[in-house]
Amino acid sequence: MKLFGSDIRLPFYSLLIVLLCHRVQAQQVYEPNWRSLENHNEVPDWMRDAKFGIYCHWGVYAVPAYNNEHYIQHMHNDSPDYSKLGTYKRHLALYGPLEKFDYHDFIPMFKGEHFNANEWADLFVKGGARFAGPVAEHHDGFAMWDSDLTPFNAKDMGPKRDVVGELEKAIRQRGMKFFTSLHHELNYTNVKMKPGWAGSDPKYAKLYGSTMKKEEWDQMWMDKCKELIDKYHPDVIYHDAWLEQVPEKNLQTYLAHYFNEAEKRKQDVIVTYKGEDIPAGVGMEDHENSNPKNIIAKPWLCDYSIGTGLSYSWGYTEGMEIRQPKEIIHTLIEVVSKNGQMLLNLSPKADGTFPDDQKEVVYKVGRWMWSFGEAIYDTRPFSVFGETTAANQKVYYTKKGKTLYAIFLDWPGDNVAVKLKNLTSQSVNGKLKSVHLLGLKNLVKCENTLSASGLTLTVPAKTRIPSDLAYVFKIETE
Repeated sequence: MKLFGSDIRLPFYSLLIVLLCHRVQAQQVYEPNWRSLENHNEVPDWMRDAKFGIYCHWGVYAVPAYNNEHYIQHMHNDSPDYSKLGTYKRHLALYGPLEKFDYHDFIPMFKGEHFNANEWADLFVKGGARFAGPVAEHHDGFAMWDSDLTPFNAKDMGPKRDVVGELEKAIRQRGMKFFTSLHHELNYTNVKMKPGWAGSDPKYAKLYGSTMKKEEWDQMWMDKCKELIDKYHPDVIYHDAWLEQVPEKNLQTYLAHYFNEAEKRKQDVIVTYKGEDIPAGVGMEDHENSNPKNIIAKPWLCDYSIGTGLSYSWGYTEGMEIRQPKEIIHTLIEVVSKNGQMLLNLSPKADGTFPDDQKEVVYKVGRWMWSFGEAIYDTRPFSVFGETTAANQKVYYTKKGKTLYAIFLDWPGDNVAVKLKNLTSQSVNGKLKSVHLLGLKNLVKCENTLSASGLTLTVPAKTRIPSDLAYVFKIETE
């Protein structure tokens, strides 16, 4: 039918086209399948530039402060062949039988009365971190954010503070990227159950996990991930191992939600994984407590705890041994030379403060980073990660544009000639402009000779420098 020579169907078709276009625009960029999720940029440049981050294991486990952050698991293992520093027997001696005092009874004691998000964030900045944040939930089922999904959260119990939310605000205010981690994929099977123990009581199912139906727990796992994303928009979500316990579809649905929400916000986000938990093209692989032998082409992450020694704890324990600044800086240098990024874990006490010895380590690490960080931040790996000199000294390399950095872990010696065989006229692609030792005030020029067999530089006499944790030679090429 025509009206005044026009086809009245045209407005209808025009409307249909508009609606179809709107539907296409409304479609999500990422679908919940691996092929679609692999289109996500798994390691954006901001992470490759940042290099160093700090996070914290802080939770209910800081109250018993014994063995390590897996206290909830160890306190329930009454097997005579299972020791873990005698956690079960010690718990009974101090707190009584589990029928009377179980893990949830520590929650009212977890007050965090001195927790101050701004002080935490200031410490991270002083330490030289460019991304930072808290563990959002560990293997104990206690959420450190204001959660609508579980009553066992830090806003409703314990500190009665939105720890994740307060830190997210403080960290971003200081120009750092916001990091958080989730470890709750293990929680469903983490606690041994016996009649009379709280893990067998449905009232505590969302804390101990095991009495829930598996499909209910799987849904809660995914919903917690989504809630964390929707409330705090983290730049990085770190996952511990055991993601194989999560149904693949739930994992894919959560990741699609994360990436799509980030797309709306024009935010470059990262999800980390271990082993083969998710395909390599979707996230950033984490090497916990280990470095590869050589450069890895795809950028990677590693995390180390400040805690060391017998119990090797990530959470605070009384009398814990800690790593010293030199070990941390040396590890970071090696990591960066091999195309990695490093995350350092700190262990706050139950009251929300950091022990003085941990703070002192962070200050010294930060002094080196603020003084010599140009050899770390914004760099990329050289063609080789480093070498050992004729005097058996380790040297690691990084590069930034036409500038190379040779980082000696120990002082080479005053007025000695050192040959770096991997820095040849061919490998540095041209002539040298200068070689300087980075110091307290001015660059100290080093005499040098470049040839096809390597770079020979003469080390100047050691003068006052900001830190003796490692020594940086800046090599500028034309």
